[in-house]
Amino acid sequence: MEKKNKFLTSISIGVATVWFSTHCGAGFASGTQELQYFANHGWFGIFMPILTFVIIALTYYVGLETARQTDKWSYDAWSKEAFGKASKIFTPAMDISIIITTIAATAATIATGGLLVNQYLHLPVALGSIAMFVIVTLICIFGENVVRKNAMIMTAAILIIVSIVLVAGLVKFAPQIGKLMSTGYVNPNSSKWSISGGDQTVPGNFANAILWALTYAGFQISAIGGVTSSFKGGKYKEEAKGAMILGCIINLLMLIGICLLIFSGMPEIYINEASRKLPTVFIVNQLNIPILQVLYPILLFLALITTAVGFIFGMVQRIEPYALKNMKNDLLRKAIISVSCLLACYLVSTLGLMNIVKVVYKYLGIFNWLFIILPLWFIGYKNIAKRDKEKLSSK
Repeated sequence: MEKKNKFLTSISIGVATVWFSTHCGAGFASGTQELQYFANHGWFGIFMPILTFVIIALTYYVGLETARQTDKWSYDAWSKEAFGKASKIFTPAMDISIIITTIAATAATIATGGLLVNQYLHLPVALGSIAMFVIVTLICIFGENVVRKNAMIMTAAILIIVSIVLVAGLVKFAPQIGKLMSTGYVNPNSSKWSISGGDQTVPGNFANAILWALTYAGFQISAIGGVTSSFKGGKYKEEAKGAMILGCIINLLMLIGICLLIFSGMPEIYINEASRKLPTVFIVNQLNIPILQVLYPILLFLALITTAVGFIFGMVQRIEPYALKNMKNDLLRKAIISVSCLLACYLVSTLGLMNIVKVVYKYLGIFNWLFIILPLWFIGYKNIAKRDKEKLSSK
């Protein structure tokens, strides 16, 4: 009974770290997401992640608690329990969301890889993206197990390096951050949120910043399947709550920290085309710490490969039972599916990293609000309470 009252257990801590690892993708590690959705709006944009991650935690909790109550851990199984009779509409919508996320997130990694190769080797962006395409294809076919075993090590390495960058950066740029905060800096040309998209700008304001923050919460929800499945073995409601509280704190500390560093470079970091594409790399170069200037791009590139392999391999597993059934050569079948998936992702990557982050993720966020977040809040929580009530009445 003692464990029942513990919010922090090995399982809840593990879920919190999985949540961070899913969040720490191409957009986060490169800084494009922090710049586009938060830092470019002004001083108040830095604190918008608090709203974002409270929303994500409340939504993820429905997945964790529903899976725990029903002992159904794949998203297609627990979502049917969460949505009830409405699952015929919302469970397929979750499938669509995950497919779109796989394509968009992998495209973002390919685009980021192309930008890194361009900045450090001075080769064309397209050549760098094609190199990413080839590397990820070969690993998906022959060596995905090796990459998956090292995924946790890579995530830990990125976390350590990002933490060092945060500490060094906040110490160095504290005066500039303090100056911008004290003067209440607001970007006169912040990205305007609109359904139609485009490159319109608007003087920074709370309403516009809130819409971008809500959108960020929206597209991040697509990771709910993986985060929920990592809670398998959880026995108590307190563990689900603990996982969400700890995960929220970790993600907020890292995200707000990066936002502050990027904010210190406003408005130049937003106006300059090169720094806007890879803001964190720009910040690392400003620190004048040679070892970080070498390590961060390498770790970022390896993390991009690991992320892309994880997404594509997951898609291959999803498609393989239904595609090319008559083909006896398993390796060839896997190769064709991998190349097909990556080709679709590569074509999307030609839109550019900023367009993927700004446009594709925005529409995905709107979709997820309509078909995942709001239904889980109104139907999912109701069914959780119903199962709790039935459990109490059966005692």
